[in-house]
Amino acid sequence: MSVPNNDLSGKTVLVVEDNETSRIYFEAALKKTHVKALWAKNGREAIDVFQKEDKIDLILMDLNMPEMDGFEATRRIRKLDSDVPIIVQSAYILSGEEQKSYEAGCDEFLSKPIRLNNLLDAIYRHLK
Repeated sequence: MSVPNNDLSGKTVLVVEDNETSRIYFEAALKKTHVKALWAKNGREAIDVFQKEDKIDLILMDLNMPEMDGFEATRRIRKLDSDVPIIVQSAYILSGEEQKSYEAGCDEFLSKPIRLNNLLDAIYRHLK
């Protein structure tokens, strides 16, 4: 899927990621879309940011993080907002995390390493 106008100015994406390398990757990818990016290092921080911000249009949620994992954060965010798109990203696809992610309330699952086109396609699909 190639989007001719990839400008998503005015949209806000919350990235929940504790790995610095992944964070740098997401930061570079999101620059291409012109979204406002917010950051959280764990699920607890993600819930705090989600509650404080006026409007978050999409969440990129890692699963394996300290303090609170992405499954629990997704469940809690779903109780606050059933409509915000949540795209889970994880390196542990063989352990049943994809199914658990959908059960927790995510809208889409991307396995790491995430190809740039797959990431951008998922973002555009949910924010078009």
